[in-house]
Amino acid sequence: MIPGESEYLSFLMGASGISDDELEDLGVEILQGAGTALRGLRIPGRALQPYKELIRAKLQPGFWNDLAGRAEILFLFKMRDGAVTELSYSPENRESISRLCSELNRDPIEQTSDIPRYMAANPFYRDTMVAYHGVVLG
Repeated sequence: MIPGESEYLSFLMGASGISDDELEDLGVEILQGAGTALRGLRIPGRALQPYKELIRAKLQPGFWNDLAGRAEILFLFKMRDGAVTELSYSPENRESISRLCSELNRDPIEQTSDIPRYMAANPFYRDTMVAYHGVVLG
């Protein structure tokens, strides 16, 4: 699955307090898992900010949400104390993102240190990570 030019893909979990209707009201398309706890979403650029606000407000503590676009990958981490950290994947933020993913998901840092490859392990993101973020599978 590959997002359009100004779209993002997001595999939403840890968001049982967010209804399908709330997402659809923002213009977010539910591609997989409608009505379930694990939803694959397509977020148009015009809905990005409202979507991030919804995530900040309703994501369960101890989870994060990633948004994979053609040009960038965004992360919203909601720590166990409720604090939210937003980071855009870059060489400068790679280590911080890897550490937070490892801490929240309890995966070894060796597994999270290559963020695009780590995300490509989820079939929902695989095509985007290969096409736009330099992941080589094999």
